[in-house]
Amino acid sequence: MATPDEIRDGVRELDFALQAAWKLGQHMIAGWTAAGNVVSICAAPVWRVLAEAPKAPRILSGSRQMGPQTFGEVAKALQARPIRVELPFTVGDNKGDVDPQVIDQVVRRYGVSRTEHRAVMLFDIVGFSKVDPLAQMAQLASLEFSINNAAKKMAEVGLDIELARSTVGDGFYVWNRARGFEADLRTYAALVLILADNAVARLRGQADFVPTLRTCFSVGAHYAYHQIEGTRPRGFEYLVGEVTIQLARLIGKAQANQVCVGSFVRPTEPPVVRQLDTILFLARAEKLVDKLQGLTVGGHAIARIRSQITGGKVGDTALPLVVHRIVDKHGYNHDLFNTRLLVQREEADPIVVGLQPQDLAGFEAEALPYKIPEVT
Repeated sequence: MATPDEIRDGVRELDFALQAAWKLGQHMIAGWTAAGNVVSICAAPVWRVLAEAPKAPRILSGSRQMGPQTFGEVAKALQARPIRVELPFTVGDNKGDVDPQVIDQVVRRYGVSRTEHRAVMLFDIVGFSKVDPLAQMAQLASLEFSINNAAKKMAEVGLDIELARSTVGDGFYVWNRARGFEADLRTYAALVLILADNAVARLRGQADFVPTLRTCFSVGAHYAYHQIEGTRPRGFEYLVGEVTIQLARLIGKAQANQVCVGSFVRPTEPPVVRQLDTILFLARAEKLVDKLQGLTVGGHAIARIRSQITGGKVGDTALPLVVHRIVDKHGYNHDLFNTRLLVQREEADPIVVGLQPQDLAGFEAEALPYKIPEVT
């Protein structure tokens, strides 16, 4: 069994080898495999990796750890000669071995990986450019506190979540570092707490120092990468891809205080895999959100939380549920649901976040009857 010092020294040695192969971002680490105490690394020019990825999706999808056969196929496709690093410990799943995840976390900083499904939130501060820099800093700090506080409160009820974020100047993309269906449900639960905390702060705080938000949530595919800074990649990942593009398009049309949920399909996980549309996903999320009862928001315990997708008029017909379709600046359609959140608290007024149908007069979107999406 390796000692902590041996593990630390081995990981440092691996990091040195990865940094040399990475060549300041000219190359990308496409994958790795282990045999005993030897880790083999596949590094290739970024352009070649991205050019081959459509023909061999495994190059970017899934864990960067690969079996020997897959690793050999990827190295051959990328015309790469494997780099071998001998470590002072064995990598594997047996007793005394070092968990492969330890290696994978180091390797991921030097590559790009694709995730097919992940929940992401986007918070945009309304009127951010119209306040002075001191107020801007205060609003960002207030929003960051609400994000951190939501993660802390979820941990109190056994729903651990690590919320990562990247700034968009006047707000943040926020996501759960963990992947998977359960992780996505927890992301939505965190959204509820963030918005509730922000709503309470607006009631109590100085208006200029607490942000008015417009918020979007969706689930979709993305690529994860680490930003190059100086001679090393940063330790935090950044997301770019279908889901972040969709959120950016939605937020561009959203109104102040509006909560938009994108139209998506999210599969559950084995042993029984079901394809859930937005409506069914939110129904599952509400069951998880019920576990937040008893947590305090604004000094009062949560008694009940409910998410409501609003209806509207399609022509002259009033419908209890509608999907809104926006057209972005490139002429592409994006569908979303207008959502309201109700947080009932003991011995306190409820917290209501979101807009009612009658508040959407200026919303540049077409209301359509909702049709369950066809899943292939």
